Amino acid sequence: MEPVLLPEHSEEISLDGVIPERYMPVLQKAATLLRWMTVAINGNTIICHTPYNERSAGEIVTITADRKKATLHSRPANEYYHDAAMVRNNAILFRKALAQVIEEEEKADRNLHPMHREKYGALLISKSYVVTPLLVYANTLVFIAMVLAGISPLHPTAKSLFLWGGNLAPAVVTGQWWRLITYMFLHGGALHLIMNTFALLYIGMFLEPLMGRIRFTGAYLLTGICAGLLSIAVHTNSVGVGASGAIFGMYGVFLSMLTTSHIQKTLRKTMMRSILFFVVYNLLAGLQGNTDNAAHIGGLLSGIAIGYAYYPDIARKSSHKNQLLLTGILALATVVLVVASVYLVGKTIGI
Repeated sequence: MEPVLLPEHSEEISLDGVIPERYMPVLQKAATLLRWMTVAINGNTIICHTPYNERSAGEIVTITADRKKATLHSRPANEYYHDAAMVRNNAILFRKALAQVIEEEEKADRNLHPMHREKYGALLISKSYVVTPLLVYANTLVFIAMVLAGISPLHPTAKSLFLWGGNLAPAVVTGQWWRLITYMFLHGGALHLIMNTFALLYIGMFLEPLMGRIRFTGAYLLTGICAGLLSIAVHTNSVGVGASGAIFGMYGVFLSMLTTSHIQKTLRKTMMRSILFFVVYNLLAGLQGNTDNAAHIGGLLSGIAIGYAYYPDIARKSSHKNQLLLTGILALATVVLVVASVYLVGKTIGI
């Protein structure tokens, strides 16, 4: 008499996007979602029993997590009373449940207040928070270098800021386009630096984990360039410096995100009020002092546009390669904008 071969099924399921310390909790949540009974947990392995039904006595499912993947093995719990289709279908069911659990965890993380998400503090680098503190370090180091070079820490002159890379229309129009980047890392005194640092940390803690470091870096630099362009178009004979144009750009990106369903609805309303208050207050304050509102508006509007351009890519959780590709396309569009804007500014000021 020939032995009966029981149906079995093994499959690997990706755990990309899940940190190793969350492997087991996430796998357990997915099994619970399917109402599988946990029989045993041993190290990185979970053994479950699926529910009984009219066709079988259930299946024994063994799930082992290791190196960004889970290996699932399903076999009948009873050799005389089983359903071969369900043995195979368990992998499909578990993959769907796992995707739902991961999405719920990611959404919960997006909705965390940044002070809870970044447990090591706003100025320290962590897994999902790298670019923001690096930008703060860069701004601070440049400021320290300027002070050590003999420039006033409270009231640096326009000439000294220009020599260090400040944004000035005639210089940009005559070929010094690099000033559209360098001006973002210069500040007109310690108070200017401190205010921009707080604003950058606040938005960065929310936005960088949501966007990812590649998109966040691209958005920061591109909105900063757009801010600098509008600044030289409006203030043709003033030296512009500061990260505030790029920071307004990131607030613009966040505003665009807050109009989507990517963030929990109750949090969206709270954050929308907070961001709008920041934007309106600073624009109104800029009408009374020596503030480059043109850069702020340029950054804000370009940030909203770039935010909407990035949103489908964020929602799809695209690969780093696709993120770089989209950022490259946006950078190319910005280069075209720079060329056209510089030409028009040059015509306006007669250069």
